Amino acid sequence: MDNYDLESPKDYIGGQRSKFDVMATVLHICLRGSLKNHIIGKGNFSDAMVNHYLSILLYHDLVDSLKDENGRTYYITTEKGSQFLSHYREMQEMFRRSAVTEVDGRQTRSKPPGQAKRIMVVDDEDDITSAMRIGLEDSGFKVDVYNDPLVALFNYRPGTYDLLILDVKMPKMNGFELYKEIKKHDEKAEACFLTAFEMYSTDFKKNFPAMDEKRFIQKPITLSELVEKIRNFTDGI
Repeated sequence: MDNYDLESPKDYIGGQRSKFDVMATVLHICLRGSLKNHIIGKGNFSDAMVNHYLSILLYHDLVDSLKDENGRTYYITTEKGSQFLSHYREMQEMFRRSAVTEVDGRQTRSKPPGQAKRIMVVDDEDDITSAMRIGLEDSGFKVDVYNDPLVALFNYRPGTYDLLILDVKMPKMNGFELYKEIKKHDEKAEACFLTAFEMYSTDFKKNFPAMDEKRFIQKPITLSELVEKIRNFTDGI
């Protein structure tokens, strides 16, 4: 069970890494099955950290547990977990990809002709907003990103954006609260909500009963799927 492919530096956890980095690392190590103590041996994991992330992954059916003939517990990545890992790698590749060209000593992004729709993305995960900015700008959108909802609210100007993409679960102010505050200043503001947890769909319906449920976008989602949804939203604006 231990003959899995350790193909990348993500197998070793050190320094400041996001929770998505850690979860992706655990999923990668468990692709073909791994003992918990082997996971600890692959990085700067404490027992508490391993228990915490394995609990999250087990709860969301991203890993499964099984016992061998000696009663030892192994963890193996499920098909759903493999899909999560695939989306994670796609975002990492998009983040690394250089889409920047040098023009007169300045870095600029080339965009398709035509008037670009302007998007505001608010998510407290810096790696997510960075990847989304690159991907959406490469697809022809103008993008502003914020990792702090209060800063986003302070800098918001009515009539600036064609669409807001708001993460639901954020510190200080969640995405639903942020949108309500923005609507006080800009009644025409349009938004969709991004989250990894299905339970927020009930809160979405409660907070915005008249809004189309298609405005609720569940992670993980590929860049191509996200771009298609955004274009569907903005084409009618």
